[in-house]
Amino acid sequence: MTILNNGLILKLAQEDQNQVQNICTPVSLFAGQILCSPGHTESTKVYFLADACVALLVQNQKQNTLAVGLVGSEGAIGLGAILTGTPENMRFEVQTTGMAWAAEQADVALLLHQRPGMLWVISQYLWQLTEHVATMAASAQFNDINTRLAHWLVLSATRAQSHRLQLTQEHLAEMLGVRRVSITLSACDLKDRGLIRYQRGILEILDMAQLRQMAHHYL
Repeated sequence: MTILNNGLILKLAQEDQNQVQNICTPVSLFAGQILCSPGHTESTKVYFLADACVALLVQNQKQNTLAVGLVGSEGAIGLGAILTGTPENMRFEVQTTGMAWAAEQADVALLLHQRPGMLWVISQYLWQLTEHVATMAASAQFNDINTRLAHWLVLSATRAQSHRLQLTQEHLAEMLGVRRVSITLSACDLKDRGLIRYQRGILEILDMAQLRQMAHHYL
């Protein structure tokens, strides 16, 4: 793994890439691990993802959750906290175990101050992430569970670069903000159509083209 496995760093100028490399160390991230959230020790770091995937969740006072984004090797977790801080109701949970490059937020902030040209690339990425979050939040209101589940599976496979995903029904229910029985019924429908195979927490996408077609109407 090299630091150029991260798409955001890959867009930086060569010297900027070198400077980021100097403040980063490789780390392993594990499914279920919480990052960059208030009250967690990892909250002072920025993670430039390599092959790990991290879900962005909002949580209400009743501890109900809803995933409003999924970040993979195209981006990073923790950059927004440098600018505005981490919202109290936002949680960042690792969905797919993998590697990342970690740097202290203070070191990244100093680097951005010294090399302001990097801000253009990062600002573009954060705007794209904002659009991604807005789209997913709107879909939770307007799209049915089958469409949302199909889209989440397509998105997960794309971010993880694998058609074989380690996803439990409990996790999917948490991501989509629905009851587990709703996930069970929707997953059974996808299985009956021959789109997925699901057993013991391992979900394998069998027909990505058809699954994409099902998710086509995702808002």
